[in-house]
Amino acid sequence: MNTEAPSPLALRILRRLEATGKSMRSASLEVGSDAFIRNIMTGKSKSPRADTLEALAKALGTTSAWLLTEQGPESVADEERTKGFLPQFVPGKELVGDRNFPVYAAARGGNEAHQIVTFEAIEYVKRPALLEHVKDAYGVYVVGESMIPAFEPGDMALVHPHLPPARDKNVVLYHVPPVAEAEAMIKRLLRYDERDWHLRQFNPPEGEEKEFSVARADWTVCHRIVGKYEAR
Repeated sequence: MNTEAPSPLALRILRRLEATGKSMRSASLEVGSDAFIRNIMTGKSKSPRADTLEALAKALGTTSAWLLTEQGPESVADEERTKGFLPQFVPGKELVGDRNFPVYAAARGGNEAHQIVTFEAIEYVKRPALLEHVKDAYGVYVVGESMIPAFEPGDMALVHPHLPPARDKNVVLYHVPPVAEAEAMIKRLLRYDERDWHLRQFNPPEGEEKEFSVARADWTVCHRIVGKYEAR
């Protein structure tokens, strides 16, 4: 009886099978053999050839680099969305829906790279297509210069509050759960672990680093930014 623990490669394959909803057999057949993944799971195949690994990655919607090392975006879709560092722009012709998208004001916080967000809408604008059916989605005005050129002062960040944290995504972090107002900061999320958020700012205030970490216990809420409106 084989009691050997699954290899890291096997665990990543299982993760992608769950994400894609594919069975082990159906994904294996896309590679060419219905036993391909089973052999990896049992340890019979420890080092797949580069061409078969590439075929498996394609079947699982990921890359061979992620399967081998867990480096880079997990899904091909994420890889396409994270090329470069600029957030997605929303052309005016793609705006849909009623003027019911709340926009919150921000003021500079005690730290030059932080801002205070007040959760009482100062205006409502047309709801962008990518947030058309997203409950509690909102826009927030950006203050400060720490994220230039990704965000200029006065730009409106478009926020999806229900997406999970993801590497290499722009996010807004809140120091306390947002109720009436909260201290916040808009940064690029490089990675995260159980203890810390690891962040990047493109144009840090004098004396600050481009890359830094903050405790998740202090910055308890992470909302994903999915686009922006440029300052008017």
